[in-house]
Amino acid sequence: MNRKPVFSIAVFAAAIALAAFALFQKDSGPDRAYSAGAKAVLPDFSGVIQKVMPSLVKIENEGLAAHPAFIISGGRGGGRPGKGDIEIAETKEGTGFFVDRSGLILTNYHVIEGAQVLKVVTKDRREYTAKVVGADPLSDIAVIKIKPDFNVVPVRMGDSSKLQVGQWVIALGNPLGLNFFSSAGIVSGFGPPGPHYIGFFDFIQADLNIQPGNSGGPMINYQGQVVGINNAYLGPGTMIGFAIPINRAKEVMAQLVKYGRISRGYLGLLGQNLTESLAQRLGLRDVRGALVSDVLDGSPAKKYDIKPRDVVLEWNGDEIKDNRTLQEKIYNSPAGKRVDLLIIRDGRQIHLPVILGELEAHSLATERVAMQCGITLEPISQPIAERFGMEKAIGLLVLKVVPGCPAFEGGLRFGDVVQKIEGVQVNTVSDFYREYSKARPGRNILVQVIRNGRPFYVTIQQES
Repeated sequence: MNRKPVFSIAVFAAAIALAAFALFQKDSGPDRAYSAGAKAVLPDFSGVIQKVMPSLVKIENEGLAAHPAFIISGGRGGGRPGKGDIEIAETKEGTGFFVDRSGLILTNYHVIEGAQVLKVVTKDRREYTAKVVGADPLSDIAVIKIKPDFNVVPVRMGDSSKLQVGQWVIALGNPLGLNFFSSAGIVSGFGPPGPHYIGFFDFIQADLNIQPGNSGGPMINYQGQVVGINNAYLGPGTMIGFAIPINRAKEVMAQLVKYGRISRGYLGLLGQNLTESLAQRLGLRDVRGALVSDVLDGSPAKKYDIKPRDVVLEWNGDEIKDNRTLQEKIYNSPAGKRVDLLIIRDGRQIHLPVILGELEAHSLATERVAMQCGITLEPISQPIAERFGMEKAIGLLVLKVVPGCPAFEGGLRFGDVVQKIEGVQVNTVSDFYREYSKARPGRNILVQVIRNGRPFYVTIQQES
């Protein structure tokens, strides 16, 4: 009997099996989805990380920080927080990365904020003093520059719009004193980095370890391309990190390099999304538009007679679907732009022309504080003051407190009349936000109110 054909078939079958296995191994990348019965091949990022690490830098921010006197004196001498504060030198650490061969470095604004001296340390321990090219608090982006005496290896930029949930990403940085550290995970979603965030774009959400010191570092894909800038984490002990999409960062960086700053429109209104019940109550057929919840004193919105309870439906003919859409329109428009708003007020449609102001640091701080506090205020009128048993209309009436916000947790309630913050009289909404923003992050702020005709004290914790 001739066994040669059988042997040949067996060899051929073995060759096919080996080829199939080799193809499987070749196709097995970080994005490969495995069936339940397949043997998982864990991704190896060592080569990718080694290529990107030379582009990474450690940033040391040498600045001044306020500290209460009793901490410095060991608790003796009668000092207490908020009294006799002094400034001492303090160094914060963060991360950045080279974006070109000339020494330009991209990082977060909060990494370089308040710096007296900025020191940059490279992977091979070279040290340089950096200067700020431009910074933008709203997007939390900053560009700094050194004069390198070596061949800089810039990063390769990716396209954050192509990221999908489930894809691998790696965060590089200098967390918690660990130098040039890496952490890997998958993209878990896209959205805001917290309930009090007032920005106008979604962050990359990932289940990887981002800690203090990672800020400003690159988030890369498995090809070694930067897709985001590490920015925040959900809280101590969590494995949920957030990164600014690199596409957004590149837009901001281009203006910072060219002009040193970003010119953004400012309207000065606080908005919120509509619910079905709110839409019905306000006479709307559809749940669309942005509901104006507050108008800031001295703002363009106040000047052009935008009022709380107005609903913004259109911006120069473009539909406003929700509050995020409205905020994006405002912040992406230049100062001085004329805009035609279509609003609903008391069931009537009104075309309202406005000219945008310019978003400055104090305006941004006011909006952030308003959102963080979670309250709506207005100056108290004389008739209302008399109803509260007050001789003079001094202070701010609390119209709304969002449950769970810092003001609510501290004890502030609807109907309270806020009179003083840390002993300073507040007569306008801007007064309140200004005094609130002066407080040190994480500190309990003392607020004096009138409740049921009597003085009453509550505290509001400034977010860290």
